Amino acid sequence: MKSISRTLGMGLASSVCFLSLLIGLITYAAMGESFKSFFSSKLDDDAKTLLSLLSTHNQQLILDDKGISQLHYRTYSGHYYVIQSARQTFRSRSLWDFNFNPPSLAVGEKRVSELPGPDEQQLMVLSQGFSIGDIPITVTVAEDVGGLYTSFRTMTGGLLWGLLVAILLLLVIQQWLLHRGLKPLTRLKKSLHALQTGELTVISTHKMPKEIQPLVAALNQLLENTAELLKRSRNAVGDLSHALKTPIALMQHTIISEVTNQPELSKKLLRQLTSIRQYSEQKLTSARLAGDILPGAQFEPHKDLMDLIQTLHTIYQAKSVTIDWQPHRWPERIAMNREDALELLGNLLDNACKWANQRVNLSFSHTDAHQQLTIADDGPGVAKENQTLLTQRGKRLDEQVDGHGLGLNIVANIIQHYQGNIEFIGQGQLGGLEIIIQLPTNIDKLK
Repeated sequence: MKSISRTLGMGLASSVCFLSLLIGLITYAAMGESFKSFFSSKLDDDAKTLLSLLSTHNQQLILDDKGISQLHYRTYSGHYYVIQSARQTFRSRSLWDFNFNPPSLAVGEKRVSELPGPDEQQLMVLSQGFSIGDIPITVTVAEDVGGLYTSFRTMTGGLLWGLLVAILLLLVIQQWLLHRGLKPLTRLKKSLHALQTGELTVISTHKMPKEIQPLVAALNQLLENTAELLKRSRNAVGDLSHALKTPIALMQHTIISEVTNQPELSKKLLRQLTSIRQYSEQKLTSARLAGDILPGAQFEPHKDLMDLIQTLHTIYQAKSVTIDWQPHRWPERIAMNREDALELLGNLLDNACKWANQRVNLSFSHTDAHQQLTIADDGPGVAKENQTLLTQRGKRLDEQVDGHGLGLNIVANIIQHYQGNIEFIGQGQLGGLEIIIQLPTNIDKLK
């Protein structure tokens, strides 16, 4: 799964590093060129100064020593010159015995180069061709730039370290901006999780950026529509089941009192009406057990199970059935959709209460891999050969107890959806039927 934060972070970090490297290279190249241009201009001025000190007499060159800088007299001072013609050569005393033979250039020709000098110096050399009268000459000036190169390298190193620190600082600022910019998405993620666990019913748009507000509004509208649809569907089923009771009772009374001359037909009609009545009563009971609709919410035993048990106690008040469970052994939430859990436990506990004499026991345990629900009653139990019929649609083992044979089939379908399994023990811990259900602990990863 790709992360928006990681994708943006890597992309922006790469861009910052690339641009910083490009700026650093351009700055380094520009500074180097500026450095060379500065010294080339300085050497050109020195060459023209020397040229101004030359004169001719009888086809001989004369150099006015008075105008020459004292630096050219100090040995290996780092400032040197050579003036040469076809017949004469003038060398600065600062060269001493260093063998320095620059090339002879034609008039107007110019050449800049870097050469090793005396005393391990690094020289920048400028040679130019001139003409004094009709005598062609080559003026060469050189200057030691080794120390300046060292300073330049030191300055460049400092700039590189400064650039590195700037890059790191930009990356930190970038990550902070990314974190701040994606904070609304983090809040939205937490809100969705809270919505899933049932802590919220709608997602707040407070402090949400305008780019996300339409998405949040659409999610809230979808949740509202889904909740309303589920509520209307449940109420419709309950209303329909309740509305059918009177017509069914009237039809049963009519058949018993009017259809007396055809006993077989009367028996068939009464059997079908009884089945319709039992099915409608079961749906009415399911609607009563379902409670408030909250789409996507997880099952909260301490609230939802408590309400379910109280409702069953009211329904089976005449039998004085007690449902035993230990709330402290149950977690705050079970990773299961609330509606599915209510349907599952509602059917199982309703079935147990129908068959129980006085007691129904409900327990919960879990491991890292599974969570287990156990429902046991003190009723008559179920023979082993009949246990395979329990989850078959429409199958009932005793016509004397109200029911339609769909409850355990619904339970089996829910368990199959969550990739769990169900086990029946005909004579369980209380003497009656015991049902053990195992579901994966990480149910949310299966969906």
